[in-house]
Formats: sequence, structure tokens, C-alpha cells
Amino acid sequence: MLEILPQVIWYSLIASAIYTLIAVGLTLVFGILEFINFAHGEMAMVGAYLLLAFLVNFKFPFWLAFILSFVAVAILGIVLEKLIFKKVRKSHPFKPLVISIGVSALLQAVVILIFGGGVTSYLQTGDQPAQTFEFFNGNLVITDHQILLIAVAFVLLIALALFLKFSKTGKSLRAVADNKEVAAIMGINVDRTISIIFGLGSALAAIGGMLIGGEQNLTPTMGLALNVHAFAALILGGVGNVYGALLGALIIGFSENFIIAFTPIPPSFREAIVFAILILMLIVKPNGLLGANAEAEVRK
Repeated sequence: MLEILPQVIWYSLIASAIYTLIAVGLTLVFGILEFINFAHGEMAMVGAYLLLAFLVNFKFPFWLAFILSFVAVAILGIVLEKLIFKKVRKSHPFKPLVISIGVSALLQAVVILIFGGGVTSYLQTGDQPAQTFEFFNGNLVITDHQILLIAVAFVLLIALALFLKFSKTGKSLRAVADNKEVAAIMGINVDRTISIIFGLGSALAAIGGMLIGGEQNLTPTMGLALNVHAFAALILGGVGNVYGALLGALIIGFSENFIIAFTPIPPSFREAIVFAILILMLIVKPNGLLGANAEAEVRK
């Protein structure tokens, strides 16, 4: 059994990288508006399908299709915030929560209308098969796409941390997250800042969706499963904490892959495993791993 350990660790890292991109975007929105956006996973799904459309229908080169896809989803996030979520920003958190569920269903319906409800994949783009590399006498097989996935996720997370910490816009985001009223008094455009957060979070989710699309098939409901993992990572690490989202994503990614690999539990129980871990953590440490009153990293 131990001969498969390197492969399991590698798959765990890939899953954790994808979950982190989606969970971090989700926690950024929560840090500002303090509501869970159920449509966030659909941003990943839309990003994955847009990349497919740009590659297949428009024959764009991959790098251009990739950039256009996450920019388009970032704009979509901003538009949704301006047209829908801004209207209920000061309402009870339950109202935007329910609205986000409706937005999720709407985005799924639009994708089904355009692309159909069946399973599709990036294989139809006609790209060359992925180049593979073997290590540990063949016990670890990785592809060039997987290496790219890990590298992109790592670079994006480092860039995000530096952006939030040192850039003028990042400081504005942290100020708004800490206290919207005080930030407005200081001359910060709160509406613009919130739109940036929605656009940034949506773009991160889209990139996660495009990267996972290279590893598995696309379906209009793929955002739901990604939402489950992102929510679990969010709660495990500490709601509203960026580093907590990273920690939670690592726990989810490694736990589900190790349990599936070394127990009789089949892969179809992946979401059940996530919920079981989540329930156990809520019993042991209800406020997440990073403290009883974890504040959002964007507020620091």
C-alpha cells in the first residue's frame, strides 16, 4: 500500500491548490460583507466553460483564452455585485444568502442553455496529450499540466498576500473590512472597494475552475461540489481568515485523498468525507483552527 503514497500526496497537493483558490476568494467576500456567497462555486464553473468556448469555438491560443476567461468572470462578479448584492448590502445576511442561491441556479441554467447539460472536457480542444514524468520507480506520475496548476496557484497566492499587505488598494480593502464607516470618513470609496473584492474573488474562483477542468470533465453542476469544499475549508480554518482558508483547503485536500486511497470508502463518497470532517471539527473546535475569534486577514 505504501508504494502509492507519493502519488496520493501529489494528488492531495493538486486538490488543495484548487480548493485554496476558490476558498480564498470566498473568504475575501465574507471578510467585507459577512455573508456566504453560494454563487461563488459557479464562478469557477463559468470560468471553466468560458475557457472551453474560447479554445473550441474561437480557436484562441491557450494563454489568451485563459486571460480572457478570468477577466470576463471578474467583470461578471463586479456586475452581479453592482446589480444585485449592492441592493441588499445592509439587509439581514439571510437575504443576500438566499439571493446568492438564486444566482447560482441562474448561472447553471445559462450554462446548460448554451453548452448543454451533458459532460464535456478540454480534450475536444485538440491539444496534444499531457507530457508525463515518472519518479520513484513509477510510483509517482505527474503531468506538465499538474505542474503548471501547482505553480499558478502558488504564484497567485503569493501575489495576493503581497497585494493585500503592501498595495494601496490592498490597504483600502483591509480598511473597509475593518470598519466601512471609518474607511468612508478617511476618503476610501467603499463601493469601489467592495466591487474590487467581488471581482478579485470571482477571478480566483475562475482560475481554480479552469485549472480543475484540465484534470476532470466539466459539468454545469461542478460548482456545487467546489462550493462544498470551499465552505468546508472556510469553516475549518476560521471563517473570514485568508490563512485559515489555506489551512482548511490543505486539510480537506489531504484528508479526502488519503481516506479514499487507504480505506474501502469509494471516491463517490468524497463530499460525504468532507462533511464528516467538517462536522467533527465543529464539535471539537467550532470557531475554526486559527482561534476562537479569528479576524479576517484582510482586516489586519
